[in-house]
Amino acid sequence: MSDNTIQQINKLSFVTSLLAIVSAAVVGILGIWEVVDTADGLLWKALGTCGAVFAAAVLTNLAIACYRSPGGH
Repeated sequence: MSDNTIQQINKLSFVTSLLAIVSAAVVGILGIWEVVDTADGLLWKALGTCGAVFAAAVLTNLAIACYRSPGGH
């Protein structure tokens, strides 16, 4: 992979992680104000989705860090 491609993936994963945090905050606030129904589990599914997207973005960022310096050097 070229360095430019790696930088683009790194930027995208960083922006994705920030968007996941903001999305989780919005979903949480909507759940507190009962705009999102909690009876059918929609709130928890939405929060879980935000968490999964955040975890994937963070793991992508860590994988790029390992790719750039294998063995921690």
